[in-house]
Amino acid sequence: MKLFIIFILLFSGCSNSKWMSWKKEKPLEVELEYYREFSNQDYIDHLENYKNVYLVDKKNQITTLSKDNTEYLEGLVKRITENNELFFNQVKKPTFYVIQSEIPFHFSLPGRVFFFSSSLIKRYIKNETMLYCLISYELIRSERALYKKTIIIPTGTISTSRILAILRLDTANKVEIHKWAFYILKRIGIDTDSYLSWLQIKNRNSLDFTLQLGDMQSISREEALFKSFLIEEVKSIKKVPLYKGSSRKFYTFLNNIKR
Repeated sequence: MKLFIIFILLFSGCSNSKWMSWKKEKPLEVELEYYREFSNQDYIDHLENYKNVYLVDKKNQITTLSKDNTEYLEGLVKRITENNELFFNQVKKPTFYVIQSEIPFHFSLPGRVFFFSSSLIKRYIKNETMLYCLISYELIRSERALYKKTIIIPTGTISTSRILAILRLDTANKVEIHKWAFYILKRIGIDTDSYLSWLQIKNRNSLDFTLQLGDMQSISREEALFKSFLIEEVKSIKKVPLYKGSSRKFYTFLNNIKR
């Protein structure tokens, strides 16, 4: 009987020692030696690559721009950047795509890549100053990479509604871009009232721009905030704008899109 009790005690002692030693073992750790956190540039590169992804199912909807029209649009960007060289420091050549669509929209991607819908240009870009306003806004976004950090699960294609949703900014950030655009246009002698007119066009036609805006209420606040800024700024404007008309090249471009 004594031997049996001793055997039980020895067995229990061995079991407890093994249990205690197992408990002391460290759990398996995930190796982080090769882990690298995404930088801001990683997100920008990720977004820039979506140009080709977006164009996958849009290749039959792209309006072919003539060499003259391409050079014309590049010339507008050049005029903006050369007169605002402290703000714009990239040297990358801009790329323009006009997508055949009944829905008015516009967006840009990092690297000076611009997308406009044919409906936007046909129905709402009535003069060259409006085109300057549009390009200025998107050029600022592209130059300064003003995009939300978003991880996009690759599916091989992306729709217009999806990419517009990904690129959408809140009202406060958009108003800041509008302010920068105001100063940029002022420096090249563009009638700065045109920028307010551009926002008012969107506001009056907010139903058409729902896909662009995401809702129909934000544009009203956007316009109101920009008006408040404009009221203070116009008091300091002494120089009469040098430019109010549209060039012949603008109408050639417009006719190309309307065909």
